[in-house]
Amino acid sequence: YLVIAPIYFAGQTDFGTFTQAAIAFSQIFRALSVVVGQFESLTAFAAGIERMGDLDEFLETTDQQQPGVRTIDVTEASRIELRSVTLMTPNYERTLVRDLPFRLQSGEGLVIVGNSGSGKSSLLRAIAGLWNAGTGQILRPPLSEMMFLPQRPYMVLGSLRSQLLYPHPDNDMLESKMRDVLEEVNLAELPERVGGFDVELDWANVLSLGEQQRLAFARLLLSMPNYVILDEATSALDLANEKNLYQQLKAKGTTLISVGHRPSLLQYHEYVLELDGSSNWRLLPMEEYTVNLNAFS
Repeated sequence: YLVIAPIYFAGQTDFGTFTQAAIAFSQIFRALSVVVGQFESLTAFAAGIERMGDLDEFLETTDQQQPGVRTIDVTEASRIELRSVTLMTPNYERTLVRDLPFRLQSGEGLVIVGNSGSGKSSLLRAIAGLWNAGTGQILRPPLSEMMFLPQRPYMVLGSLRSQLLYPHPDNDMLESKMRDVLEEVNLAELPERVGGFDVELDWANVLSLGEQQRLAFARLLLSMPNYVILDEATSALDLANEKNLYQQLKAKGTTLISVGHRPSLLQYHEYVLELDGSSNWRLLPMEEYTVNLNAFS
């Protein structure tokens, strides 16, 4: 209006120009608002694409092993077993674990402890086949029979139903079954709180980290894989919720490998593997293990 008014009062245009200008401004404003309103989402999308590009570049580099470089042999089997595994960082500059053997029977649990940087999560990556720098052999079931729970669970884009059914979104799951599982992980009120199972939200921001971890356990209880790897998967939970979730997994005969900094995790496993950060380790049955508080720092 500030632009058109002087022209109008000078008699150089008619009143209809005001209406035309208002319509044109409204259209331009809506077009610019799309960019401004979605700026955060577009930035996050661009960052995700960049990370995927970095991952693809890393995988291509990893696949092109230099002649003479030794790698861990990963073989599919009906159990989890490590045979004299020496694990190194991907650049082969540091040895994390040396000559480690262990074998888990079906339904048994192993908890890996050690201070930060000792190689706990790296060992999980080796079992999953993501890291192979080193020597020895790892036998493990097909990845389709395993499920990995990180400290910060992956929140898929979509509805609460999609969150619960991940990574099998096409499962025809009864809503009553999903409600039962949410109750088992102390999230019974969640569907009503968010508006139902089919409402799409930004779950990483709607749910606290503790709720995200319990939702990840709900996925476990719905899909019930035979083998579960948990990397600090209960770090944001109180001890009561942690006990409830682990007891349910143990009751279902799940084979567990856990990483954590809480001594409370020990009671849910048959074996403890303690890493000292200098490639040394000790592997003991739980009843023979004396708690080393330095390993939980």
